[in-house]
Amino acid sequence: MVVYNRLIYYREKKTARKVQRMNAQLSLIMGANKINAWTYNTRKDIYKFISSQNQTETLYTPLAFSQLYDRDDFIKMQNTLAAIQNREILTDTFTVKSAPDKDGTIKYYEISLSVLNRNRQDLPYEILGTQRDITKEQHQSEETRQLMLRYHTVFNSSLVDMVYYNADGYIADVNDKACETFGVKDPQLMIKRKMKMTDVPSYRDIDINKLEHTQLSSITDISKTKADDERVPEITRHGKIYYEAMLGPIRNENNQLQGVIAAGRDITEMVESTHKQKEAGRLIAKRNKAIQRYIRDINYSLKISETRLVNYYPETHELEILSDLSEPGKRIPQLHAVNLVSTDYYAKASDMILRMDKRRRGTISETLRTKLTDHQGRDIYLNFNLMPITNHANEVTHYFGILRNDTEMAYTEIKLKEETAKAQEEEQLKNTFLLNMSYELRVPLHAVIGFAELFKTEHSLEDEPIFASEIKKNTDVLLNLINDILFISRLDAHMIEYNYEVCDFAILFNGWCNHGWGETGSKAKKIINNTYNSLWVKIDKHNLGIAIEKLCAYVSLCAVEGFIKAKYEYLHDELMIIVDSTDGGMELEDATKAFDRFVEDDKHRRIGTGLDLPIIKELVEQMGGTIDVLSDPDKGSSFFIALPCQMINFERKIEEI
Repeated sequence: MVVYNRLIYYREKKTARKVQRMNAQLSLIMGANKINAWTYNTRKDIYKFISSQNQTETLYTPLAFSQLYDRDDFIKMQNTLAAIQNREILTDTFTVKSAPDKDGTIKYYEISLSVLNRNRQDLPYEILGTQRDITKEQHQSEETRQLMLRYHTVFNSSLVDMVYYNADGYIADVNDKACETFGVKDPQLMIKRKMKMTDVPSYRDIDINKLEHTQLSSITDISKTKADDERVPEITRHGKIYYEAMLGPIRNENNQLQGVIAAGRDITEMVESTHKQKEAGRLIAKRNKAIQRYIRDINYSLKISETRLVNYYPETHELEILSDLSEPGKRIPQLHAVNLVSTDYYAKASDMILRMDKRRRGTISETLRTKLTDHQGRDIYLNFNLMPITNHANEVTHYFGILRNDTEMAYTEIKLKEETAKAQEEEQLKNTFLLNMSYELRVPLHAVIGFAELFKTEHSLEDEPIFASEIKKNTDVLLNLINDILFISRLDAHMIEYNYEVCDFAILFNGWCNHGWGETGSKAKKIINNTYNSLWVKIDKHNLGIAIEKLCAYVSLCAVEGFIKAKYEYLHDELMIIVDSTDGGMELEDATKAFDRFVEDDKHRRIGTGLDLPIIKELVEQMGGTIDVLSDPDKGSSFFIALPCQMINFERKIEEI
């Protein structure tokens, strides 16, 4: 018994040392591979965790063991344990996340489950779980995935064509931009067909193994290439293409070729644009020569027609007169210019200069009698026709136009007025019609035709300047009508810009009304009813001023006698403008079509150019307002403009009791 006892003792000791040595080796292997082990006893429902460092064992209840892992992953682990326990599966391997530690760090483990012990019924009662820390590999995998995602994002979202060829020169990837450039509808067909880099006409002479970073430009007639040597049937584009490309080989640390990136762009449009610019340059040079010829022709016309070009500069109050575009003009101070005007025309001259000094918009046309005399001893009449010139900020810098000797026309008009005054009363309407229409349209046209015909007949060379002067003079009479036609055309095309700014309407209203009916010659008494000292509103004062001036001028042309009254009021966020007349009313039928273009009344009369009211209506409506008219042949007419606008401030006049 003693001998047997000692034998058993030494055998157990030897076995313990062997087990200890094997545990140490197992611990070393598990530590080197970052592997831990644990067991699950299905009978006791206990987890036993075995440390890889000192082989100590720690017991966990299911609740305590679940705190080591992500909740959803632990449920997945329990389901797998149940499947092994029920002999549905023998082993399984999956990845789980740990619960966050104090620093919020989460680790990833690869867990393998297998049966460790079975009972007599061959049912598993102890299951072994080995878990390996794969946090680093998981992070590397995620970084790789993110890198590939960024690569594909950059590759596919690039604004240039991107094509990737593998080390064998076969196409491996192509972005949407390249497909769009070459009309490729399904790039996968090229990839499956293994299209080679040398199938591209520009790359056929390139040795991919000796390729270095290369930049090249090419001109390819795709239609001709496809007809002669079809290698890429997926390309549906036709015609000539100008292309710029950069080829970049990708090599590893051993200088072995991994692939080639081709980045390119279609520069066809840019090249064609350059060609067009060069052609445009040639055309500009040609146009410049034509302009020089045109300037010479203008100078000749100015010389023979005794017409001058005029500039007025509000900044220096100087009038510049030019007789030759290639030479500097003569500058006359404002006071000196006014002193040359006849005394009874001082008011007109002063008003014209005042409007230009205030940089008013719109064409300025005025005929003035001067103290100068012609060879017949007659006072010389000069016609100024000026228009404002603006800078890039739409500010008036100066006025430009023509100065024409209208002496003959002025005396002709005086004579016509004298003859008209002698006509019978029943012929007055007819004479008015003839005066308006003949002067506005027919007489200028007939005069132009007549004087032009005189050039074909026998005449003295001394008469040619007179003929040219008359032709020039009469063609200018049509300017107002043409200006209205051009203006309403711009309105129809919505080319008029509306600039809204805060201004005092009370001050502007008087000037617009007076300017509108100031040159019509109507004998009707004009009244402006202004009940405000100031009314600050946000409007487009330029275009609204045009509408009010034209409306006052139209009503003044209609009203031969009686009263014309203009007033306004601000009510319910709207500026109401009313122009009344006690004369020149329309029949109901005429009033309904008053805003149509080139409308004549029942007496075949046309007031103004026939475009005044249509222009006013279009301007008001484009500014968001409305216009209407009430008219009676015996009571006159009332025009109403309602314009929405924002009121900033106002001050009413104090009514005297």
